[in-house]
Amino acid sequence: MSKITFDEVRENTLLHRKEVQFTLSFGTEITPSRDSVRTMIAKNLKADKDLVIVERIVQEAGKHEARGYSKIYTNKESALLYEPDYQLFRNGLKQEQEASN
Repeated sequence: MSKITFDEVRENTLLHRKEVQFTLSFGTEITPSRDSVRTMIAKNLKADKDLVIVERIVQEAGKHEARGYSKIYTNKESALLYEPDYQLFRNGLKQEQEASN
C-alpha cells in the first residue's frame, strides 16, 4: 500500500494554487502512476482531482520511495492559463483533439 507524506504545502494566491512537495513510500510495489498519485493528493488534501497537476515524481535508485512536486489549482481556468500544454495532457486536464481546434 502506497503512503504519501507532505513535506511542504505552500499557498500561492497570485497564481490561484497550492504548491505541494511530497514523499511517496510504496514498499515492494511498483512506482504508483501519475493518476493514482493525483488521487492520493486530492483525497488527503480534500481537493478536486481534476485540479491537481503532478509535475514530477523522482525515484532514487534502490529506494522504495519517490519525491515529487504537485500543484492544486482553485479552478480549471487558472490551470489552463498557467500550465504548459504538455502538463495538461499528462494530467488529463486537456485532450489531444482540443489542441488541434
